[in-house]
Amino acid sequence: MNEHFFPLERNRYFYGKLLTVRDFEVEQQYNRAKRELLNRVLQGAGVVCGFGVTASDDATLMIESGLAMDYQGREIVLPETIFRKLQMLDGQETLAGGQQAYLCLTYDEAAVEPVNAVGGEAGESSQFNMTREGCHLYLTAQAPEYRGLLEASGQENVSVLYSSDELTLVLSVPSAVCSGEEFQVRILVVKGEKTPQVNFSLEGESSFVESESGRVLLSFHESREEKRSVYSVDLPLRARALSDITSKLFPSGMELNLELGSHRYKNYLEADSSVCLCRDEETLLAYCRRRDALEQHLLGRDIPIYLAKLELINSAGGVFLGGVTNLPFGQSVRQSRESRSSIGGDLTVTTSVHSLEYWQKPDVRAAYQQSGRSLHFNFGIPSPEQYDYAVAHGAVDLTMPSGIRVNTRVFSEEIAHGLGTGAVDIRLSVEFLDDQEPALLYGNSEVFKGKGVSISPPWVETAAVVYPEKGTMRIGLWLHDTVDGNRVRVHYFAQKPERDTSRILSNRKISLTLTPEFSRLACRSTLQFRAEVVGCEDKSVAWSVKEPNGGAIDRNGTYQAPELPGTYEIVAASGADETVTASAFVIVE
Repeated sequence: MNEHFFPLERNRYFYGKLLTVRDFEVEQQYNRAKRELLNRVLQGAGVVCGFGVTASDDATLMIESGLAMDYQGREIVLPETIFRKLQMLDGQETLAGGQQAYLCLTYDEAAVEPVNAVGGEAGESSQFNMTREGCHLYLTAQAPEYRGLLEASGQENVSVLYSSDELTLVLSVPSAVCSGEEFQVRILVVKGEKTPQVNFSLEGESSFVESESGRVLLSFHESREEKRSVYSVDLPLRARALSDITSKLFPSGMELNLELGSHRYKNYLEADSSVCLCRDEETLLAYCRRRDALEQHLLGRDIPIYLAKLELINSAGGVFLGGVTNLPFGQSVRQSRESRSSIGGDLTVTTSVHSLEYWQKPDVRAAYQQSGRSLHFNFGIPSPEQYDYAVAHGAVDLTMPSGIRVNTRVFSEEIAHGLGTGAVDIRLSVEFLDDQEPALLYGNSEVFKGKGVSISPPWVETAAVVYPEKGTMRIGLWLHDTVDGNRVRVHYFAQKPERDTSRILSNRKISLTLTPEFSRLACRSTLQFRAEVVGCEDKSVAWSVKEPNGGAIDRNGTYQAPELPGTYEIVAASGADETVTASAFVIVE
């Protein structure tokens, strides 16, 4: 079969035309090429549905029925779920000794139904009557060619930063961004099942990215709970308020610092990351349209669909499965379409949630990024209600009756517990001397009766009656045995839950500081402010400029000076408590 879409030629019929095999093949090829071209350009490549891969046992894969499209626009169909031993799949001989492998899917077809060839050339007594379309599943221990794979999915400026048996880092940078707006630098992380925690940073000078010193630092610290072996990290940057320039992200190269457990690695790299800084969204869209040529949609002709990444266990008995990651590189038709949506395509909506104190009102904040056509909602949800407690302590002396005291009950007068009206929790203890040292008894003194126990608390029981409407109580004592002296001292500990928000706030002592506090700045220049919140988990702040014509400041603390000289006040308010504020001052010259 002709693997190319072009030229698009179709049969022209006329009376008396002699139709040969070639004419019918052209007819088929024309219709197939048109359909495959539309599939590739409009839909993209990857899994459409199904094709989930799971481990049926330690040496068997279950592959679900599904539909996919390859990078030539051909449909790949698996009509029913199949089970395959690792030893039954092509490429299994490459797995010995390796720690990981990939299950790949490609289009395949085979000639079927042999028939007699009447009128065939000499020596050709039979031919196949049909061509059956299907798929080819195979294993490979070889890692993908990441640049071709990611560029075929719509990513740009792809560079491999680091590659070893344990870890691969692949950088991709958009080829165009909008002036003054945020954009994302993406790093693909591919690691093994036993790879230790991954931490890395990229640092270098950049002429068009906002920073305090002209140097940009991109850092990532992997969570200890991270279980994925393949994932992408999006690191945000903000373009300077410049326009119509083209530069590399790191023109002078960048420094990669990598930590893999106790291993440290440092290297200086050059990356092909040429970025065009467009003055506005209209210019950005025009730039993207110029680059959106047909050949960009037809990249990756020979790339397979990576259905799964397999973690392997090698033993004397053979190679076994340790783990399965489905579609490790996100090759799905849905994702492929989203990657092309930068030109008037669908809007990408993401969400995040942060916790508020229980007295705060629910909060929703939205951030729209024009260049990436993305909308992010940040929801503030109040935490469950918390209680504070008021406590009081005191003691009551109960006078014992004269004469026989066994099985005697003694009660106090009605006394105030000190916490006012309402329900309170009372805990009682009896004071006694233990080896001439004061001690308090809580609970049943019979616990301390027995041989070898030197403690001898009195054998008594206590109880309290509380009067919630009056804020008072009475304390009672029941003697089961005689006690020394003519009185017993009972200590009470009262506790009352309360919801005094103002007092809780005062105890938290939230504080906010800004840096720098004083600055000098040229007209229309920019300055990055930083806020430090102490005393609460919510570190968010709301920025504002006090003077109406004092410039502008965004949600990240980036201040744009006005055209008029003067002294202007920058105000930040804590997201946890809007009454907590801090100010900084800018002298614009």
